Amino acid sequence: MHDHDEPAWGPLPVRSAALRWLVLLPLTLLLLPLWWVVWFLLAFCFYGIAMVVQLVVYVLPRVEDGAVRVVDATLGRLPFIPRWCVTPVALVREGDTAFYRARVDRRIERKTRLAGAPHGFAHRDLEFGVHYFRGAGAGYVLRAASERGWSLHPVLRSHPRRRLRLRHGGRG
Repeated sequence: MHDHDEPAWGPLPVRSAALRWLVLLPLTLLLLPLWWVVWFLLAFCFYGIAMVVQLVVYVLPRVEDGAVRVVDATLGRLPFIPRWCVTPVALVREGDTAFYRARVDRRIERKTRLAGAPHGFAHRDLEFGVHYFRGAGAGYVLRAASERGWSLHPVLRSHPRRRLRLRHGGRG
């Protein structure tokens, strides 16, 4: 288990308003569309390859975890919303810990209800990008989620400064 009180699991440092508005916002508006085009091209390529790999998984079922790890190691390295991007929420709410904690709690609560539903097997995974928990910290997300039956994903990797991937332990 990870020590949630380490600095890496705490909130990310607050970026200055000048940096957010004068540097990161223009970069986001210029580079994010290009980033998304490259991301979608890579996703289509990897999922095309994944269809072929799926045939191997049907023949050799034990390879499934390895196939998931390969896709995660390739496409999972490129987040859909990168860390340098400034989301509209970050422009206004950067540094507002209470807002980010409430936002995380709402999402965990909603996904917990879905995981506990009769059809909840499809909703057992939960992923938080850094833009979602930046002001609350990864440690808070993990503590709040573990109280509701979530834990770190056993196959997919998490990094407290980039992304948290959680899996629900069972029915609510």
